Amino acid sequence: LSCSSQLGLWQSPAMDAAVAVPAPALISAAGRGASEAVASVVPKGRGRGRGLAGQFWRQGPASGIHGSSWSSAPAVGLAAAALVCAHGRRSSRLGRGLSASSAHGHARRPRTSRCAGEAEVAEAFVSALSTAKVWEEAVEELGQAVGGGGAGFDAGFAFIGEAHITANSIAQVLEALRDRLGVRTLLGVVCGGGIGKPGDEAEGPAVEVENGLVISVGLLRQAEVTPFFLGADGEGDLALLARRSAEGTTRAILTVADPFGPVEDLLGKLDEMFPNATKAGGISAALQVGAEDRQSFTPSIAIVTEGNKARLASQGLVGLLLSDVDVHTVVCQGCKGVGPPLQITQANGQEVVGMGGRPAQEALRLVFSAVDDVTKAKMQQLPLTLGVGPVGASPNSIGDGDWLIRSFLGSSANGGLIVGGGVTEGQPMRFHLRDRESAEEDLALMLKRYRLERSFIGGGGGSPAGCFLFTCNGRGESIFGRQHVDARAGAEAFGGVAGFFANGEIGAPGLAITSSEEGSDPSKLSGTALHGFTAVYAVLLPRGGGAPRKAASPPALAPPPVESD
Repeated sequence: LSCSSQLGLWQSPAMDAAVAVPAPALISAAGRGASEAVASVVPKGRGRGRGLAGQFWRQGPASGIHGSSWSSAPAVGLAAAALVCAHGRRSSRLGRGLSASSAHGHARRPRTSRCAGEAEVAEAFVSALSTAKVWEEAVEELGQAVGGGGAGFDAGFAFIGEAHITANSIAQVLEALRDRLGVRTLLGVVCGGGIGKPGDEAEGPAVEVENGLVISVGLLRQAEVTPFFLGADGEGDLALLARRSAEGTTRAILTVADPFGPVEDLLGKLDEMFPNATKAGGISAALQVGAEDRQSFTPSIAIVTEGNKARLASQGLVGLLLSDVDVHTVVCQGCKGVGPPLQITQANGQEVVGMGGRPAQEALRLVFSAVDDVTKAKMQQLPLTLGVGPVGASPNSIGDGDWLIRSFLGSSANGGLIVGGGVTEGQPMRFHLRDRESAEEDLALMLKRYRLERSFIGGGGGSPAGCFLFTCNGRGESIFGRQHVDARAGAEAFGGVAGFFANGEIGAPGLAITSSEEGSDPSKLSGTALHGFTAVYAVLLPRGGGAPRKAASPPALAPPPVESD
């Protein structure tokens, strides 16, 4: 585990957001190995993580994501086993209660509106959130909020606070939710905190419950979906995915992954099979159960379909293939560039050896000397990160918000800079800082860019029906100094919002906007990435109109549920 001394937050090397090292510490660490340099900046055992707290990570042979390994992980400990983040934060003071709305207002019962043909059309997206202390009560309250049992929902996600879950009980909770909400296909993810819309406008447009007893749901009508599981070593619904890939009708993929699988490899597989589909999602909690030591792990993602028992999954991801809903993504990484963009001129794996034709540390010192005094002070106090772009792209061609942000892990023995994630010669790069000011500026910038670029590029489809929000458990009140910032920005921009605080966020850097005009195909998108300290908005734009229709029966899913570790 590693800890940002500035924000006091857990992060994981598997999320490329490991040790956040101020620039002067990087410079002074020259001549030491990476592990020694990191250890000199972040003391062993610091932080608030539960269960695996105090275990320190080291660079090692390729295992898990980006070749990081654990020096003292339990026997079940795959490289990502320490994605246990920020459990000690203050919980929202909402107390027990319920909140719900649709894209255009409250949704205590199914909402309808009149179209030109006078047919009644139900709202396409409905979100609801409950903070009831007992999950059975939360299920009932959510059902009442959305008019469940016969509301005609085709698919959705349930974001279940880990305080509600014991060993394998995600299946029981998810099955009860599906039955009460009347949704044909429901994907469940266990998380630290949930996000949803309130039912009383006086309470504000959206709420974030950062941890504790919470269940949030986001439900879709008029959505043709295919649920799937994709696991390590070729496990899962590969044949089903291959058929859908050959059909070429998949417009978007919404997915949630558990922290024990090779998430980036699986995302790469989805990019290979569905290069034109927008993708968005997040990583679940590393769900620890059992006795007081809580050293047993249980599945934290699952699928349940009408007429079937819940299918638990681990070491992989579950998701929905969407055929008649466009998804635009807005990825807010919370960073601000410092100094000029450069190009990586020498690299070795995770090590940046040269940039801008100079040794890496010399280039960093030149950037530091060239910035203003305010920025110098921030570079001395705040975590320094690196933004990278596509190989061969001009450094000046990449706009603010489009860089893929990676953390610095330390300094190598020969003076290079170790980055959380592989780098390649020829990649453009720029140093970045992340703090409250930069996070607020980046959020406002990216939402403004979305409005402008969608109007110029097209994107059609009218107003968004709502959005799913996958935001880092290192954001929220910890980085903004107040609650509900990401959720309320999404609600203001897109209407209904539902989501969770994730252990890693999934989406292509910057904006992904596809056309929803009939007969058009989305252009090939940039690669899907795994982020940290990021908010990913998955904006929902249904392509079809008319009255709700009965969806086709979901495909049979195999293999059978997995057992708890």
